[in-house]
Formats: sequence, structure tokens, C-alpha cells
Amino acid sequence: MYQKHKWAAILMTVLLAVVLTACGNSSDKDSSKEKEAATKTVTDTMDRKVEVPTTPKRIVALQNVSEMEILGVKPVGTTDYYITTYPKATKGTESVGNDKPSIEKIANLKPDLIIISDYQKDLLENLEKVAPVYISHFGDTPDKQLSNIANLLNKKSEKEKWDKDYAQSSKEAKATLKDAGVENEKAAVIQFYGKEIYVHDAKVFDGLFSGAGFTPTDGAKANKETKAISSEAIPEYAAGADRLFILMPTDGNEDSVNEMLNGVWKDIPAVKKNQVYKVDNTKWSDYSAAAQLYQMEDAVKQITGK
Repeated sequence: MYQKHKWAAILMTVLLAVVLTACGNSSDKDSSKEKEAATKTVTDTMDRKVEVPTTPKRIVALQNVSEMEILGVKPVGTTDYYITTYPKATKGTESVGNDKPSIEKIANLKPDLIIISDYQKDLLENLEKVAPVYISHFGDTPDKQLSNIANLLNKKSEKEKWDKDYAQSSKEAKATLKDAGVENEKAAVIQFYGKEIYVHDAKVFDGLFSGAGFTPTDGAKANKETKAISSEAIPEYAAGADRLFILMPTDGNEDSVNEMLNGVWKDIPAVKKNQVYKVDNTKWSDYSAAAQLYQMEDAVKQITGK
């Protein structure tokens, strides 16, 4: 009987050891999985494979702050430009400088991710010493920018919600304009910047066109680049425009604009009809999803007061 109990005790000890080992292995595996889930590898616009946090918590954004606002993410640090342009999105966010940000200030913020644009790639070597760096492409369409940042920040559901909300806003904007008797009209957009007048690819103002339902003039439709244009060339560019939107000089000087409206531009249909709208230069030209929503809503407000 004693021998039987002895072997039973030995067997139980062995079984317990096996169970404990299995539990230990399981725990190790679970821990490994948790560690793996904490990071992911993404490919940025320069085909770099970058290991980043699955859900970053402390982001220094030298680019794409407007996309982050849409996705409900606030950067811990950004440039003066974004702090000025997006005060709500950057409330409490630290400035790291402007065109030449301070690497020391960025490092002091202890970021777990840094976002820059490909035109800022000269900063890469120093920034990589601080945290993983994701590079986005300057010039991607607003939707692509938003999709890329949503994927990077693990915010795909927020992106889907934005798309649905934007589609609904577009539907409402078109209905409001239609109720005001504005339908099937042509529009053109020009920008005063520095001492030049610029025109852009119509996709830059997609909030006005696809969003609010206006059609670019033939001149605007044919243009596929950002370029300076003479004041004398504007009447041809805006020929047939029922509405003319002017991104006003950032220095607040309207004299040159008014002079042209009363002179070389006076025969443009929109000018004759007094359907010229002076709009915010920075907010209309940002080329982001947020800017497109602003263009759409601002155009409706400028025209209908709603």
C-alpha cells in the first residue's frame, strides 16, 4: 500500500511540473504576443520599413496635424505653423520651432513616433536617433493622406466615420445651394500669395467642386499644376465663371484685388453679377481633408449666409 501511494505521489509531482511548465510556456507566449502587438511595421512613402507603436501615444508631428485632428489624436509637439493654423487641434501642444525645428525640443518631449513629410527628409538622420520616423508624401490627395495616417495611428474606424459624415455634409451643402437657386454653376479660384497670383489644379479645391457641386471653368479644368499667372490672363482662365473665389493676400491688403476687379477683371461674368467671394487664404489652400470640408462649408455660407 505504501509503495502504491509513493508512486502516486511521484506521478502527481511529475504531472504538476508538466502543468507548471506548460503554464509558464503559455505565459511566455502570451507575453511575447503582447510584445508583438505593441508594435507593427509600416512602409512609408520612401519605401522604408519602420517599426512603430501600434497605437502611438506621444507623437511629434511636423506634418499631417489636420489629419490627426480628424482622427481624434493630439500631437505632443508640432511646428508654429500648425499651432497657428489649427489652434483647437494643438491646444496644449508644445512648439518645436518652424521650418527648422529644434531636435533638442523634440527629444525632450520623449515621443514614441515622429511624423514628417518627404520634403523634410534632411531631418531624418537626427530624428531617427530620437524615435521611429514615418515619412508621408507631400502632394498626396487629402483622402490618401488621411487613409495613410489612419492606418499608421490605428484609427481606421475614425476614418470611415469621417467619410460618412463628409458625404452627408456634401449632400446637405448641395441641397442648401439648390434651395437658394444655385445649381449647375461654374466657378474659378485664384490665390494671391506674396507678390504673385496663383492658380492650382482643381483637385486642390475639391471641397468647392465635388463637395459643393460647382464645376470648374474650362480654364480651371485644363490646368493641372500650381503656377503663377498674370492678372491679364485671369479673364480667360475664369471665362464663364458664375462664381469667383479669391484667396486674399495674407497681409490684408485688398487694394490690388479691388483695383483688378474694377479694371482688367470687370468683364468676368462672376464680377458682373457681383458674385465674387474673398476667402481665407490659409484655410482654403491647405490641401487636406479638413480644408476641403472648410471650402465646402465656407462656400455655402458665403453664398447663402447659412
